[in-house]
Amino acid sequence: MYKVFFKESFFWLTDDSEILKNHQDVLIQPGKNELFSFVYSYLKEDSIFHATLYHPDLNLLFSHFQSCFKVVGAAGGVVRHDDKILMIKRLGIPDLPKGHIEAGEDPQTCALREVREECGLQELRIESPLPDTWHIYFREEQWHLKQTHWFTMACPPNQRLTPQAEEEIEEVYWLPYSAIDTVSPQTYASLRPVLTEVKERYEK
Repeated sequence: MYKVFFKESFFWLTDDSEILKNHQDVLIQPGKNELFSFVYSYLKEDSIFHATLYHPDLNLLFSHFQSCFKVVGAAGGVVRHDDKILMIKRLGIPDLPKGHIEAGEDPQTCALREVREECGLQELRIESPLPDTWHIYFREEQWHLKQTHWFTMACPPNQRLTPQAEEEIEEVYWLPYSAIDTVSPQTYASLRPVLTEVKERYEK
């Protein structure tokens, strides 16, 4: 199953027919052209939607879905220390450090680099992977589908935090696990599952 975000909206892609009983905006076993028309009919609307795509062959369905977009890769990190995680604020919105995967990079290398660049941390190590997220955006006259690889990370205490101004990052700060539920509604919909996973996995 895949959940692909577009702003506050999302597409469910599933091979579980039981889910269809509780969903209204559903397309069942679409061909490639039908899927394309369905997807873009929603992306052109201003209203929030929750649309479901079903096919018994989930790999085929997702392959056709990806073909509707330019697919790009990114990676980011959730740095943990004691009972807190590291957040950034970019353009006034709480966010997690992340960025595009460069040529020749693997996701782990990219995630470490982006956290170092955006937050000023130098000593970091990856702990474990988190579920990937997918989201759609429009840029440079083209629709993109971004896959972001996430990892939890650890760092020694008392490192200086330095926001990367050229990336319009205004603040880097530690957020207690207990405050995640307060911050989640203020951030991007595609980040909320990441924050929820971290809170459920690590909050004592």
